Amino acid sequence: MSSAVLYLAIVAVWAVVLVPMWLRRDTETTGISRLLHKRPDEPAAEDDGDEEEPLRDEEAPAPRRPVSRATVIARRRRRTSGLAALLLTSVAVTASGLTPWWIIVPPVLLLAGHLALLRVAVGMDTARRRAAAQARAAARTRALEARRAAEATEPAEVIELITPDEVFDQYAADRRAVGE
Repeated sequence: MSSAVLYLAIVAVWAVVLVPMWLRRDTETTGISRLLHKRPDEPAAEDDGDEEEPLRDEEAPAPRRPVSRATVIARRRRRTSGLAALLLTSVAVTASGLTPWWIIVPPVLLLAGHLALLRVAVGMDTARRRAAAQARAAARTRALEARRAAEATEPAEVIELITPDEVFDQYAADRRAVGE
């Protein structure tokens, strides 16, 4: 009976940790899979062994690449489904009588905390999208007002300042420099 619980725990860890890592490989590829699945914005990595990697200050964080909204949503979905699967597994194991009832508490707390964080993240996303929409609307309004102001102004009048007979010629014979 104790070996069944051990095997079940191994399968649960595999399902909760290793499967999401395997599914996440599109965002965090390393090694040979990074060479095979090269992103278009990355140069190909050539490992000759001659070149040394430049030393980096250990306290300085590595530059992060911006993450698309679709990637963030996919991560959230994977995490939510993994925590839901963990909760269902713990409920099934408890219902079968293999473990005590309190085994359900950690997955419930993890899922509840994750859902609370998702609620905050959705609020932040909504506020960011609303601010962006307001900024676009304000820019559109400014452009429309500028266009209307440009249409409302009268065309400029061209004034002729110099008549052709009064053109200044510095090399004319009757012109003298000051002091001559």
